[in-house]
Amino acid sequence: MATHESKIREIYVEACKWCSIHFPQLASRDTNVTDELKKSLKFLKWGVKPYEVVIFSRVALIISAVVLLLINLIALSFIPPSIIIISISAIIPFLIAHLITEFPKTEAALERIDALSYAPTLLTQIVIFLKQNPNLERALQFVSNYSEGRISKEIRDVLWKCLMGYKTNLKEELGKLAQTWGEYLLELKRSLYLIIASMSEKNEVKRNQSLDRALKIALDGVVNKVRDYANKLYLPTLFLFSFGTVLPLVIISLLPIFSFLGGEFASPFQMFLILSVSLLIIYFYSNKIISKRPPSFTNIQLPKWLPTYPKEGNLKLIIGGKEIEFPALPYVLLIFITISFPGIFYLLSETPFVSLIPNFLTNMIKGFNTLTIIWGFGIAIAIYSYGTSWYKKKLRDEIKQLENEAIDGMYHLASRIDEGRSPEEAIKHVSENMPNTKFGELMKKTYKILRSRHTTLENALFNPEYGSLRDVHSTNVKVMFRVFLISLKKGVKNSAQMLFTISNHYDQLNRTEEKLKTTLRNALSMMRTTASIFAPVITGIVITLQQLIQDGLRSVKEGLGNLGYQYLNLSFLTTPNFSAESLQLIAGIYMLLLAVLLIRYVSILEYGKDGVMVSYEVARNIPIALFVFTFTLIGSRIALGV
Repeated sequence: MATHESKIREIYVEACKWCSIHFPQLASRDTNVTDELKKSLKFLKWGVKPYEVVIFSRVALIISAVVLLLINLIALSFIPPSIIIISISAIIPFLIAHLITEFPKTEAALERIDALSYAPTLLTQIVIFLKQNPNLERALQFVSNYSEGRISKEIRDVLWKCLMGYKTNLKEELGKLAQTWGEYLLELKRSLYLIIASMSEKNEVKRNQSLDRALKIALDGVVNKVRDYANKLYLPTLFLFSFGTVLPLVIISLLPIFSFLGGEFASPFQMFLILSVSLLIIYFYSNKIISKRPPSFTNIQLPKWLPTYPKEGNLKLIIGGKEIEFPALPYVLLIFITISFPGIFYLLSETPFVSLIPNFLTNMIKGFNTLTIIWGFGIAIAIYSYGTSWYKKKLRDEIKQLENEAIDGMYHLASRIDEGRSPEEAIKHVSENMPNTKFGELMKKTYKILRSRHTTLENALFNPEYGSLRDVHSTNVKVMFRVFLISLKKGVKNSAQMLFTISNHYDQLNRTEEKLKTTLRNALSMMRTTASIFAPVITGIVITLQQLIQDGLRSVKEGLGNLGYQYLNLSFLTTPNFSAESLQLIAGIYMLLLAVLLIRYVSILEYGKDGVMVSYEVARNIPIALFVFTFTLIGSRIALGV
């Protein structure tokens, strides 16, 4: 099942290839491009050349400029020329071209962060294995077979070259790999060099101390980098809050006032353009901040497809206690139209087709006006996000729970084996003493397989047809049991000590991960609150105040008319050509899109490149933003008597 990110990537690559074939004259292989773009495309391995990206960006610039020029020419038939529209129309094509050239850089930064986030787990597994068997080749072979991530794949490539005779010195090749990734995470390079050096240590105690130090350097380095990054988030977050939430809405509230002083500066189209540019700038700036995020820890890696997943292009919802699939696009459109129906009727009532709508219905829907369109748009976004993520989020939480319980479970297994019990008896004991836990259920299932099939422990765990780990999607848990099985070959006592080591190292890894997430959550709490509460509150108040200003100016017009002044002859009092309902619709949609961008920003900073968590957080926060916006809008109108 292709992810949204992979689809966007495929479209981008195809667009680059298509433009380079049909418009080769726009750039050549000798066209100057930044070193960052070259490095990014080389790292991503998309098969796209730098000059092809340049051609695509220039084609997009030309097409968007032509489209906006045509829109402006058509708009001149209905509204007078505006410096705001002309300026923004000139800026947008360059922003689009910039977005196209920045996309590979941002993706490369995120891929690099994602790759490096596997480093703490990878190093933990290498250290655990080397304490069991001080053979670097076997350790690297183990982690390359059972670990995930790009670094693991590169270790596999290094091993293959050495085994095939292309390279002869494994330590030297691993050092080169450490040098390459050390450019982005110095602590990883230091840790790998320490691991290499520990292999020359004859004393087991000193070798284990070197291995522990290697792991500590990596974990401490990641913690310090994330802490420093979190401390530096204050100003960027403040800028996003000010520019994304306050400034655009203040400008929108002031534009109509400018129009009263002698010029047509405010119209729905102008407001739409201003807010669109604002969203583009927020997207660019948030990506810039995200690309500088240090690696922390990898997220749970979910299977790309399971029988419980819906078909591609479908949503999965729970209705009446049953899980039901729906085609995503038709269902979301149906929800939007159904909820927005009164608002759509209201817009129709403001057109020449009003005679088609009964008067009683027109009066009834005026109470809702464009608010229902905002509800429909927001609820459609929330349902789509929820319907494509909740089942993955549930699986993700189950895997995380199992991994946390496995840390204690391994300790209990080690304790029982250290007492002289057999591994089978230890598994039975853990299954009985960890009830109502996923790890206890796993041990119970394993013991039943051992008894019923009279098979080996390895088959009871890993047999592809009936093994207890067959439907477990946690790489860490599987690695724990792989090391456990290897340690059993050296005796029960050795196995117990290895299980203690596994429990201690993974517990250390888990504690460090929680510390990092707490640090990031504290730094990002303001932005999360902004997305779901502050932005909707400010938007609702601005709309009400704007309506209050317009009502006040109507009263001024009527008062001047009663005194004998001709309102239309006063150049400093020009009637604005938009309604409060138009402002409500445009600002409300902007508020929802802003919330999506801010939630995406917070989610990626906290969880990394995890599309499941981004979608789930959007689904969770958009209804809150809608409720706060509606409550503020109604409450402020009641309070101000609008």
